[in-house]
Amino acid sequence: MPNNDGASRKAGLTLECAVRTDVGLVRERNEDTVWADPERGWLLLADGMGGYHSGDLASALAVNYVLNNLRLDATKSEVDRCYDRAWLLAAGIADANTAIRAIASQSFDNDIMGSTFVGALLSPDEVAYAHIGDSRLYLFRDGVLTRLSRDHTVAQEYVDAGRLPADMAQTLSWRGLLTRGLGIQDDVEPGTGACALQPDDRLLLCSDGLTDMAGEDEIATLLGAAATTEDAAAGLIEAAKAGGGRDNISVIVAWFAGRAS
Repeated sequence: MPNNDGASRKAGLTLECAVRTDVGLVRERNEDTVWADPERGWLLLADGMGGYHSGDLASALAVNYVLNNLRLDATKSEVDRCYDRAWLLAAGIADANTAIRAIASQSFDNDIMGSTFVGALLSPDEVAYAHIGDSRLYLFRDGVLTRLSRDHTVAQEYVDAGRLPADMAQTLSWRGLLTRGLGIQDDVEPGTGACALQPDDRLLLCSDGLTDMAGEDEIATLLGAAATTEDAAAGLIEAAKAGGGRDNISVIVAWFAGRAS
């Protein structure tokens, strides 16, 4: 994972960003992959699925294929460039899924490789995003934490159908049972969306190693109280460890200050 922490005033936006990933307190290796390019406003995070073989490879493929799509699009002329940025992320997710399944089918043991993914592309006006699985994207604005992504899990489907309270879903042992993910089926259907940005907005991309160990109230408090993105990222990692640290923990914290002067 490259160290792309820092602040950017290029691309018409002002963005401060911190990237952190930690193996946690139980797992022997880290199967998450994270990438941030604050100059371009590209934030990407993938979580290799626990219990699947080669989760670290699957998560790296997810980020790399999405990143390759973004870089290719950036080389095009203004006329030919894709302006549906959420669609561009989703296209990369589809390419990653194809690659992950192809590599798994060629392995000696016919291993199943899987990963979740969440990505956000920031412009001076909005954040476009795409996700699959249970890695999340949050917006923290005016003291309120809003989840922009929607978990692709059985528990979330129960919540959406009114069959399960949201607070109870967080306590279930099977809350991480996915309904969608990379490498599981031939076709993928990522969630996509866009949200207008305002000065002083704070964004968080994270793996479930954070959200399974720390509640949203605690996450909101840490995002609101931190003086810098570095402080916020470090605090979130420590909160997940204090909650048990049973999984790899990855976070990207980005603070949007508005248009660059």
